[in-house]
Amino acid sequence: MGKMKCELVHKKIFRSTALMLVASLVLTLFAFVQEAQSAASPRTGGSYYNYGEVMQKAILFYKANRLGDLPDDYILPYRADAAMTDGKDAGLDLTGGWADAGDGIKFTHPMSYAAGQLGWAVYEYRDAFEESGQIDDILDEIKWATDFFIKAHPSPEVLYYMCGYEASDHSVWIPHELLDYRTDRKSFVLNSKVPGSDVAGSTAAALAIASLIFEKTDPEYAEKCLTHAKQIFAFGDKYRGKNPLDTLYPSGGYMDDLAWGAIWLYIKTNDSSYLDKAKSVLPTTVLGGGHTHCWDDVSYGAALKLAQLTHEEGYIKAVEKNLDSWMPDGSITYTPGGLAWLSQWGSLRYATTAAFLAFVWSDDDTVCTASKKQKYHNFAESQVNYALGDNPRKGSYVVGFGENAPEHPHHRTAHGSWTSQLTTPDYHRHILYGALVGGPGSDDSWKDDIKDYMLNEVATDYNAGFVGSLAKMYDMYGGDPLENWPQPEDFKAPQDDITEYFCRGWIIYEGYGATNIMFQLNNRSSWPPTMKDKLSVRYYMDLSELFEAGKGLEDVSITLGDNQGAKLIGLKQYKDNIYYFTVDFTGTQLMPAEWELCEKDATVSIKYKDASIGSNENDWSYKTLTGPPDYDATSFAGLTPYIPVYDNGRLLWGEEPAGGSPQFTYGDINDDGGVDAIDFALLKKILLGDKPDNANMSAADVNDDGDVNAIDFAILKSYLIGSITSLPK
Repeated sequence: MGKMKCELVHKKIFRSTALMLVASLVLTLFAFVQEAQSAASPRTGGSYYNYGEVMQKAILFYKANRLGDLPDDYILPYRADAAMTDGKDAGLDLTGGWADAGDGIKFTHPMSYAAGQLGWAVYEYRDAFEESGQIDDILDEIKWATDFFIKAHPSPEVLYYMCGYEASDHSVWIPHELLDYRTDRKSFVLNSKVPGSDVAGSTAAALAIASLIFEKTDPEYAEKCLTHAKQIFAFGDKYRGKNPLDTLYPSGGYMDDLAWGAIWLYIKTNDSSYLDKAKSVLPTTVLGGGHTHCWDDVSYGAALKLAQLTHEEGYIKAVEKNLDSWMPDGSITYTPGGLAWLSQWGSLRYATTAAFLAFVWSDDDTVCTASKKQKYHNFAESQVNYALGDNPRKGSYVVGFGENAPEHPHHRTAHGSWTSQLTTPDYHRHILYGALVGGPGSDDSWKDDIKDYMLNEVATDYNAGFVGSLAKMYDMYGGDPLENWPQPEDFKAPQDDITEYFCRGWIIYEGYGATNIMFQLNNRSSWPPTMKDKLSVRYYMDLSELFEAGKGLEDVSITLGDNQGAKLIGLKQYKDNIYYFTVDFTGTQLMPAEWELCEKDATVSIKYKDASIGSNENDWSYKTLTGPPDYDATSFAGLTPYIPVYDNGRLLWGEEPAGGSPQFTYGDINDDGGVDAIDFALLKKILLGDKPDNANMSAADVNDDGDVNAIDFAILKSYLIGSITSLPK
């Protein structure tokens, strides 16, 4: 009996183990199948991502592309005023608006599409923006664009459609802040002789939508937008024709844009003439499937609104014919991972914008075919979730959001090159939060490569439909936007040591009481990128051995050799036996734009009359100097903090010798020991732009506020005439 029990037990264990193995295999197979299904079918019907956070970031992207006069406390620490000369060639102020993409050109047509699309999202899903706390942010971005459209429309039959142009802008790879210095910001205009009904119709639509969404918060501005929308639409309708752009944004036609402008003017005004106009320029016979709403073809959006407003069967069928083409059983190509793929250029912008149309349509029970409602809805969710991570690479396509997100978008300012090269540096100095990159190829393949502008381009029109789809996802599934975000450090790439201004130095020659030193002043600024034309460096010397030998300053000579726009300012006392000379590049522009512009060189010879007495080895600035020079503008070789950099006489980078600040008297600009009329005359010259070589700029900053200006002039004058009895010490 014992033996039988033992055998039975062994059989039970064997059967149990076998069952467990089978179960394990089944679970593994199930997981594999699920994973395969997930790769082929992005998820729907649930909250899989933080839609509040990604919407917050997708809106923030627009701030990265702003041009014009930005606030001093701008939320993006790597951005500053840019393209401030726009319109000057036409005698106008055309500053503002958005740079189109990773470049710096400003196009009214795609910008108006993007602003109109964002406005449409607010029109449809305002509650989502309000509940997520994003309504003020998105309205602010839309207004930044519509303010530009108003500027671009200085009279009823004039509309500017571009600032900057391809040949000039695309010849450099520089941050937006340097566009005025390195590119031609020529402006281009539409008028009765140069028509552009496509640009006019799209711009009229954007302004009409703005007039609708600003009714609640700023009725006066809403009315202003409406006035311009009406005039621009009338201009585009009167002088019909395509805009003259033949590259970058060549228009495919203008009837769709006129329909788009007319339908929104009808929604705003209830003037039936606009509805009649929309129907006449967009008959149902010209509508088809296979594409979607985008900057160059807004017929799909216009047809959708016409169908909702008129309930005419022709428009309803046209809308559903288009949406049907985007379904898995339609005519659009699907990637193996489940992306509805239309084009290699911005595949994700098309899919997420088609998703927005599907959301809006399926939300409307009065027009959407009941049996198709869920199908359209599921399609829209799947495309958004694909972009956020439901794809074969298990990665987000939104910079700064989710897992395995892009780090190398094709965007000049986020990259932050100081040599105008895509390869320098080999990482991005800033995180371009919220930017939707172009997206994968038809086989789901994608590479995070700044040079691949087809797959990694970002643009204002790319994000526009995406934001609307995210608002709907938030409306359904929620998600918390980040609190107290962003902070300045959020935008710093971890690889960057934040060294923006510095000096590199090398010993060229040394011997027989003489030392030749090469100074290389660098501007690799990126927080924000800034042109500087008042930079200088100082070399600090310890002359103790000279004075102890009974010698004086006349026994050492400092001479300037080969240089790129430098001046030499002779020895000045710093403290005790420590003196310094200045290599001053004031008047020479340094900017992070090209090799030749981001760095400037100067050689200086230090020579002692008695070679046995003079020595540089105890000089503060001699420390770490080596040779020979390294001319690689991508490296930090030779960097020495002991040769400090100054901006207009104020320490910008580096370390001064211990012992306090340089000895000078405020107001004693010529360092002669007194404050008198000579100093007053020097200050006047400085303010007129004629800075003398012997001017102590720190002393010229009489009120010590960091700037030499008319206030210092007034204070010094008051002191000299006796109105005040003292100056800052």
